Formats: sequence, C-alpha cells, structure tokens
Amino acid sequence: MPTTVTIFAKTATDAYGKFTFSGTGTAVRCRLQPSNDVVTTMDNREIVTRGTIIFYGTPTITNDSKIQLPDGTVPLIVSVMVRNDDTGAHHTTVTYA
Repeated sequence: MPTTVTIFAKTATDAYGKFTFSGTGTAVRCRLQPSNDVVTTMDNREIVTRGTIIFYGTPTITNDSKIQLPDGTVPLIVSVMVRNDDTGAHHTTVTYA
C-alpha cells in the first residue's frame, strides 16, 4: 500500500444539510486506482468516477466521510464497500468522483 490518504469523520449536519467534519484526520495507507467509469447513484444520477481507493482492512469510513488525496484534493465519495474473504473482512474499496 504505497499511498496515504487522510480520512475525516463527519461530526454534524447544519440546518441547511451542510456537513461539518473533524478537525483532525486519520492518515491511512492505501492504493489508488485511477478510472473513468460511469456509475448510477442511488437517486438515478449518472456520474463519472475518477478512481477507486483500496484500503487493507476496514478503516472507519462512510459515504458521509471526507477524504483528502495526496495531491490535496477532496473528492466526492460515491460508494464504500467492505470486501470479504473466507476469514471475514479483508479490504475496503472507496469509489470517488
């Protein structure tokens, strides 16, 4: 896992639906896989993803979290999936746009 991204947990939502995040993030090692895939969201919108992040294990991350990539950008999290093997949770994939 050659790359490190920072994960910020959502702490609150204001009256207008804007999220507030933790001031300190957690640096987690991962692997970035760039892509340009078209996916359909839960509300039937089609968006183009920029890539997938693969975390070994199961870091605390949800669709409402904020991630900061090594180049300083903060992409939109499209999906978070925990992948299992025969012994249980193995790795987590996060698709971002």
